[in-house]
Amino acid sequence: MTHYNHNGLFAASFFIRIIAYIFGFLFFYLIIVGALIMNPQNQPPFSSGSALIDGSLLILTVASPFIFTEYKIRKNRRKLGLPIYKNVTGDLLYMEAQKNADFENKSYGLKKHDLSYWYELKEKGAISKEEYESKKKELL
Repeated sequence: MTHYNHNGLFAASFFIRIIAYIFGFLFFYLIIVGALIMNPQNQPPFSSGSALIDGSLLILTVASPFIFTEYKIRKNRRKLGLPIYKNVTGDLLYMEAQKNADFENKSYGLKKHDLSYWYELKEKGAISKEEYESKKKELL
């Protein structure tokens, strides 16, 4: 059975996701810049000597997990036929309820091929003993 993620960024609207990305980006950016500022005498081993190149690489390095996360969210939403920009919690709950209802309907159909199903019906009085015996012969 497919599990739909109702929590976190997958279900959130685009505006909420952007805010989360900005805060996450700033958090990691400040940690890295703070670490570089703490010891200014030594150049970091990944420095090219150009502030523009180093800054661009730093921004891409810090932003790439957020870009990848947004890519995966959009890909999965397209696969499920969901809108990209709105909160989809209600849609996900509806899809899961439909999937569970289909599963229950299928499992109910499978019970008719089980002898214990017909025995329970006979014990409840829903079918006669002759009907049970005929089903028993049919299934066995």
